[in-house]
Amino acid sequence: MIPANLKYIKTHEWFLFNNKSITVGLTKYIVDRLDKLIFLDLPKAGEEILSGICFGEVESLHMLLDITSPISGEIIAVNERLYDSLDALSKDPYNNGWLIKFISNETHLLDNMMSADAYAKHISKLQLASSQRHGKRKSRVSKGKRRS
Repeated sequence: MIPANLKYIKTHEWFLFNNKSITVGLTKYIVDRLDKLIFLDLPKAGEEILSGICFGEVESLHMLLDITSPISGEIIAVNERLYDSLDALSKDPYNNGWLIKFISNETHLLDNMMSADAYAKHISKLQLASSQRHGKRKSRVSKGKRRS
C-alpha cells in the first residue's frame, strides 16, 4: 500500500509536509529492491541539502542508492535510530523509517511531485519493463538450449 498523504519522486523518495517541515524517506518499493540493508549515510542536523544533489546514501549487499531531494533546505532532524538498526527502514519505511526532516522556502515544489496514484503507475511501468527484460533473457537461454 502506497500512502496517499505523501508525495513521491521517480528516484523513490517520499515527502511529507506538515506546514513546518518536510520529512523525507524511501519508499517500500525501493527498500524491498535493495533487500538486505548494510549501511546508511545521512547528513547532520544544521547542514544544508541542495536540490538534485545527493545528500545521503543507503547500501545493500547488491546496490548503492544515492538519496536526493528536488527541494533545497536546512536539516533540522535526522533519524538517529536508523544508525542503531536499519530494520526500521526495512520494515516500516513510511513511519519509523523516515530519514531526515528539513525546512525550506521551496515548499511549492511539492506540488510538482507525484501523488500516490501517479507513483503506483510509475513503479508498475518499472516492474513491467523489468519483467520484459528478464523474459527476453530467458527466451535467449531457451533458444540456446534448443540449438545445442
